Amino acid sequence: MRTGSITIAAIGDMHYGRTSQGNLQALLSQIATQADVLVLCGDLTDFGLPEEAALLAKDLTAAKVPTIGVLGNHDYEGGKPDEVKRVLQDAGVTILDGDTTEVHGIGFAG
Repeated sequence: MRTGSITIAAIGDMHYGRTSQGNLQALLSQIATQADVLVLCGDLTDFGLPEEAALLAKDLTAAKVPTIGVLGNHDYEGGKPDEVKRVLQDAGVTILDGDTTEVHGIGFAG
């Protein structure tokens, strides 16, 4: 178990769409140097399309820290929330949906 303080970065309402790729690169790179965990707080995509999730997943690689998220209402809009979830999970994001996880000794529920 890790001792000391943990820095958590949180982002919500990103609404990642087809023209969003690269928009968060500077922020995500900064998170990589200053945070221990990144929490994504819903409305990750604009219209709930797997293609939008794939663009976000590609950009999230810049964060280089454990990433946990929950889907928001926009992520269900396209009728493909399971695909959106799978795309993000395949990129290493832990998507919580009524379950929990622990990172650095801290519990997260979603």
